[in-house]
Amino acid sequence: MAMSNEKNDRTKRSFQQFIFPFMLEGNKIEGFVKRLLKDDFVFLDLDNMDLQDDFYGNHKVSHRNLEQYFMPNIVPILFPSSSKQKEGIRRFSKKMDLGCTFRSPFLKTAFIINSIDIYICPFHIGMINIRVTLPENLPYDDVLYFTDTFRILEPIAEDEIEMKVGCRNNEYDYVKDFVFNELIPPAEKYIDDEEDHTSYFGSLPFFVDERMFVLSYTNLPKDREITKTDLYRTSQLNGYDNDGEPYVGALNPNYIDKYYKERVYDRWGEETYYVTSEGHFACVTKATGKLENQLASEMYGQHFYSMLLYFYYKIVLLKLAHDHSQIDVEKDQSDTELLIFMITEFSAKYLFAEVNSTFTGKELFKMTKEVFRIEPLYQEVKETLSYLYQNQDKLSGKSSNYLLQILTIYTVISGIFGMNLYIEDWQKKLTLEDYMNYTLYEWVAVLVTSSGLIISFVMGFLFLKKWLQEQKSRKKKVL
Repeated sequence: MAMSNEKNDRTKRSFQQFIFPFMLEGNKIEGFVKRLLKDDFVFLDLDNMDLQDDFYGNHKVSHRNLEQYFMPNIVPILFPSSSKQKEGIRRFSKKMDLGCTFRSPFLKTAFIINSIDIYICPFHIGMINIRVTLPENLPYDDVLYFTDTFRILEPIAEDEIEMKVGCRNNEYDYVKDFVFNELIPPAEKYIDDEEDHTSYFGSLPFFVDERMFVLSYTNLPKDREITKTDLYRTSQLNGYDNDGEPYVGALNPNYIDKYYKERVYDRWGEETYYVTSEGHFACVTKATGKLENQLASEMYGQHFYSMLLYFYYKIVLLKLAHDHSQIDVEKDQSDTELLIFMITEFSAKYLFAEVNSTFTGKELFKMTKEVFRIEPLYQEVKETLSYLYQNQDKLSGKSSNYLLQILTIYTVISGIFGMNLYIEDWQKKLTLEDYMNYTLYEWVAVLVTSSGLIISFVMGFLFLKKWLQEQKSRKKKVL
């Protein structure tokens, strides 16, 4: 629905963070880490206080506040102390302050890439975070339009408007090409792109990710009223329609009221609001002075990491459900055991009911947890785990029965011959002539004994080999 915009409201300032998830090739992850460090990316260590104001434009993120905002068991996951600590979400950042241009039929503007992060996470998940600052006093509609358009990595739908991103002396039709050519050129070598039927390079087959997830901060003039319609437009990034007119994606005021109650955190209304959707987390505020700087820093710091963790939870849970759909439980017993291990490992070490240590954090991100459907997804994975255990028990029972039958036959035959046909000749060196003089029963004893020894050695070797492979595979699949 198009809307009138007589005032053409201008924002005081705004910035965005665009998150793009992808899969990493397991055997290339540590090579990727070395390449990032070689390309001037810096590992984020909270003990390094010099990094507090390196990557966030004119803002600063307190490392001590980050530690205090999260539960003690979450801190080692979000902020590992070493770049070699594979169990945590390792962050590598690079300061850029790169001037770029955005051009489309309805907007031409400059913008700045402040910095870029690469997150290397357990379960072979990787994420790119791009920090963007828009010019001051940009119209509110332009901010929404830019954010909605820039987050499209590669246009798929026919009605997605063409745009161009300029950087240095190059110009790109697709944001995907801009990211992989200008920001992180080496990344394509390490991304797992073997999945079939994905929509573009690096796309996850189990996640609708042709649009990057966005965290945004918008500061409006003090005399500007923030309405429910404004917050709905912000949540859905309703900028301009195909005719270049500002629009709202809903006609029914009751629907917008209901949406407001479910998705907007208004503890500090009428000044500051937080709104959450599946593709966007936003802070819209009229705060000034120190409070404005504090809110901006929180969007780079505490709120960003809370959102990142829940976003990661959602991706891993979807990945585990997808992996289950790809295996044949009866044929792929090793894959089944590996999936059981992955689900158990994730549930025990990474997925926690309480993430934030503050009352505000718990309230605010309870809404995010609901929007991302973390609990229903986890219940689905738990049911998958129960199903896999049941099938694994059945298959293990069948294998045990087959093995028991074989061993029973050997036990009975060996018992008979052991009691009634002891061959003293075997205690000494035998010649070919001695073997040729064996009776039928003695030959049966030779075959039973020899085959029993061979089968025992072969089964022992295969079991040990499988066990070692599974231990190695499990570690690689997670880390």
